[in-house]
Amino acid sequence: MRKLPLDLTEIDYARKPLDVTAVETIVARAGGVAAVINKRHEVAKARGWAEKPPPAKEFAKAVVTEPNLLRRPILLVGDKLIIGFDRDAYAKL
Repeated sequence: MRKLPLDLTEIDYARKPLDVTAVETIVARAGGVAAVINKRHEVAKARGWAEKPPPAKEFAKAVVTEPNLLRRPILLVGDKLIIGFDRDAYAKL
């Protein structure tokens, strides 16, 4: 995808940690916590978030300390946000 002529930005939270506001913005643009949560993460499983995602504010605070609660990759393509590996979304690009 990097070879395509797209306005593509990867949000690399491993290199630059996200703050609560940034996480809340990502959650809102994605349509809610269920769209961005890594259900396989140990914290998500332990807190039952895989079945019932928490409120956005609670999730955002948790992501600040456990960034891998967010699915990867997070791509911003123009004004569209793609969370996780989404073959259909990539094909539409």
